[in-house]
Amino acid sequence: MILFVGSKLNFLKNITDERVFNINNSKQAINFPKKKNISKTNLKKVDTEEKQKLDPESIFFQGPPSISELVIPTLSILTVIGIFPFIATLLRQFWVRYTITNRRISVDSGFKGQDRVEIVYRDIKKISKISRFGGLTADVVIVLKDNARLELRSLPEWEKNMEFINNNIMEKP
Repeated sequence: MILFVGSKLNFLKNITDERVFNINNSKQAINFPKKKNISKTNLKKVDTEEKQKLDPESIFFQGPPSISELVIPTLSILTVIGIFPFIATLLRQFWVRYTITNRRISVDSGFKGQDRVEIVYRDIKKISKISRFGGLTADVVIVLKDNARLELRSLPEWEKNMEFINNNIMEKP
């Protein structure tokens, strides 16, 4: 027998007689048929020898943005408005650290590196770059598969770093 209480349980009208509903002391208990045991024979066992062995993570580049990004804001200190870009650029020098390894790219930012963004090479969809200061540094924008963007502003040694990143993107499936 099926017992329906109130308008909140109207969705239960299509339930078959296999399910039993009891109401005791204004509490509702729903008893459903027990689930069948699933045999574990269908699960594949993976040999430890077959597991992919990863190379240890090695750091290719680690450091702050290029110091050359301070040139123009330092010259703009002569104006009152130029103090703010100078302070922002100076804080970026102290608070931002780029790390490029053979497995991922990470950016530590914020006061004492509290914020950390990491991306793996297989998630990269597109890379755009704009060189600055005559090719000394570059602003690199990495677009991920979910269309999120990671910006590496004033990346020093950008040609070597970009070559390393492109090689790692090509190696990953």
